Amino acid sequence: MYRRIVKKITLTCCFLIPLCLGTLSALDREIVLGREDHWRDVSAIENLTMLTGRWGSYDLMLKQAEYAADGRTDLLVHFNNLPFQDHLNHYQVRAEDVLLSQRVVALGESSGGFNGSSRGLHLVPKPGALLYRGTWIGDFSIEFWLYPALLRDGEQVFLWQGARWNGDSVVPQELRCTVQDRGLAWAFENFFTGPIGQTTSIRFRGATSLVPEDWHHHLLRYDSKMGMLEYLVDGIPEAILYATDSGREQGSILLPFAGGAGPGLVKVGDRFTGFLDELRISRYFVESPNLNRYSSDIGYFVSRTFDLGYTGTTLKRIEGVYRTPGDTALYFYYRMTDRADADTSTVPWTQFEAGESLSRAPLGRAPLPDSHGRFLQVMVELYPDGSRRYSPELSELRIVYEQDLPPAPPTGVYAEAGNGRVQLYWNSVNEDDLGGYFVYYGSEPGSYRGTDSDLGPSPIDVGKESQIDVTGLSNSRLYYFSVVAYDATDPPHRSLFSREVSARPSKLLP
Repeated sequence: MYRRIVKKITLTCCFLIPLCLGTLSALDREIVLGREDHWRDVSAIENLTMLTGRWGSYDLMLKQAEYAADGRTDLLVHFNNLPFQDHLNHYQVRAEDVLLSQRVVALGESSGGFNGSSRGLHLVPKPGALLYRGTWIGDFSIEFWLYPALLRDGEQVFLWQGARWNGDSVVPQELRCTVQDRGLAWAFENFFTGPIGQTTSIRFRGATSLVPEDWHHHLLRYDSKMGMLEYLVDGIPEAILYATDSGREQGSILLPFAGGAGPGLVKVGDRFTGFLDELRISRYFVESPNLNRYSSDIGYFVSRTFDLGYTGTTLKRIEGVYRTPGDTALYFYYRMTDRADADTSTVPWTQFEAGESLSRAPLGRAPLPDSHGRFLQVMVELYPDGSRRYSPELSELRIVYEQDLPPAPPTGVYAEAGNGRVQLYWNSVNEDDLGGYFVYYGSEPGSYRGTDSDLGPSPIDVGKESQIDVTGLSNSRLYYFSVVAYDATDPPHRSLFSREVSARPSKLLP
């Protein structure tokens, strides 16, 4: 199920999933990764891909281990995009009556959907293809992922049709895979040929009955040195036969041959109901089939460095919307610093749980490292389940923080002139981390560049006192004053200037 750690209460009731709601205070600010952001704030990403998720926006998932073509690949159809095509261009698509499904997928972005009445996918071998007419074939393997819906007898998964000459007559050839007794049955009609032109028919069925609406990997492979045909389901041998004149391991080996009496045609999914994915024909005996949907044990991303505006800003929590089917997992990390150069690379990562309070020690656990700073990075690691068949899905991250804002400017500022001095008073600022006050003075309105006072040039740091006797001033000169509060951060945040007051010292004043 989807885990919604926190979410604003504007959610509608159409999401029938458990949600853990968080609330935002008036001072909280947010940064959202994912959803409308489309993960634009990700600076580094490894082994992840983006697929359309729950809101129609992109979710982050592990990159799937789609089959890759190499020099020995003869045919490869991913069923990811329309129109379908052989990625090696060894086969020409003659007809396609196949749906594209992104909901039921074995590997990659989508699969091919077949409705039982469609013609399926028709491919014509080109010169150089393994099944092109007049080709002697050595080792080969045929593999695909299959998701049957009905398992009716006679449903056709794969069929190659060709023809060979036998003297002046034409002999039809077939390599056929069909549904029989809730399993897959393979038939080779006149496909294997002996040294003197003799042909044979080989037929067999897998030992295990299949289960509808579940993905299974099917592999047929042939070893030309031994004449061995082997059929495997999910990497487990289901049948072993020998293409020899005796039908046993001892005997003369018969070799596969695509006859030259016809152009040949490959039909995929004719009258089949279900889904098929990652069809591949290889020119070798596949020893270790790829049964894992995800090739890597980890994927991760790192966000860009966010400037939160003020030093000492409090990271309150990082919420997440994600799904962890089976034994999949997500691990969350953050790191913060107040350094002006925003160099977070030297700061260690801190692991946390999505939605937990980061600004105070979790109940029953040791306090987290200081979650205060100006510059922030977030990292998330994604792990598949033990069989690497399922991936976690991350839809959104929501960073909630509270800026350490400057204190309010002092109020009630009052100036009283004296002989060579001015006494200033103001109301204390109610701030928990108040560091003190700066008194600015000068002889022009709004320009506080005074240097007359024997307390020092403007501004004068008076600590946490709420009054000061500015001495050493020149009599008969008009002075202007303003007070600024500052907090205890390093460097301190300064308030706005208080209202300006003025006073003129005189020797006639006490």
